[in-house]
Amino acid sequence: MIKAKLYFDRDTNPSVLVETLKTLPELIQPAYFAEDEGKIIKANRLDDNERFLAFLKKNPAGFFLYAENRTCIDFTATSGSGNNYSDVTLWLANGLSSELAATFLKCVAEHKPVFGFACYDPERVPDASGGYVISHDGVCSEYDHRNTHFITLGKNNIESGIGRKLDKYIPGVYWLTLLSDGLLAEHGVKLTDLAADAISTETLGDDSLHLLRFFENPEDWKDNADRLDNLCERVEGVFSRRAVEAAVVGVTNFLEYDDIIANWR
Repeated sequence: MIKAKLYFDRDTNPSVLVETLKTLPELIQPAYFAEDEGKIIKANRLDDNERFLAFLKKNPAGFFLYAENRTCIDFTATSGSGNNYSDVTLWLANGLSSELAATFLKCVAEHKPVFGFACYDPERVPDASGGYVISHDGVCSEYDHRNTHFITLGKNNIESGIGRKLDKYIPGVYWLTLLSDGLLAEHGVKLTDLAADAISTETLGDDSLHLLRFFENPEDWKDNADRLDNLCERVEGVFSRRAVEAAVVGVTNFLEYDDIIANWR
């Protein structure tokens, strides 16, 4: 599965975004809206504009969109990036072309997203304890590698989101990374410093958005992880997980760990 995510200023009108998303290719074109994840009601069709607008008024915090093949787009009014942003996430199922993720990122350029990315993110399988089956080192996706910290303290396996706040830094670079001039300027990052490590750069919209591709296939992220870790560490203003890893060396209890990790939540 591929996760493609876009961040917008919180006052961006969701109904206007949805109208643009309705122009996506058929395989990922939303046809239904839903309040609950995975629950599609056939009467909730997006082409019933009156019904959808009434639904929006009742669901200001967020909602789900589904294509005919159940491809999901998740709208969240208040994201983990901070209260000034909302986010829209496409979950692209296995078997669909990964290039549809790039199409999704480009589709809404006219609405001036602040930041976006697409990366390999296989589904986590729930285990008997209510957690997830993940790899032995805790990392099951490029996004986990970049923005999740895993640690075992005693018998407890702890997972913490890190480096995700756009008001503190650019969260990282990924297979596909969409950068706005505004976010680059806010954090004092030069586009050329990041584009030098990309295999392609495309300027979108009014030339204030830049789509960088850092390697060819999303599944190849592990082969490129060290290279992009080096880039994140090297460019000031971009979050680097290595600072977190260095700070928690030798930590033996949860309270100490939690106090340290709070600096990057």
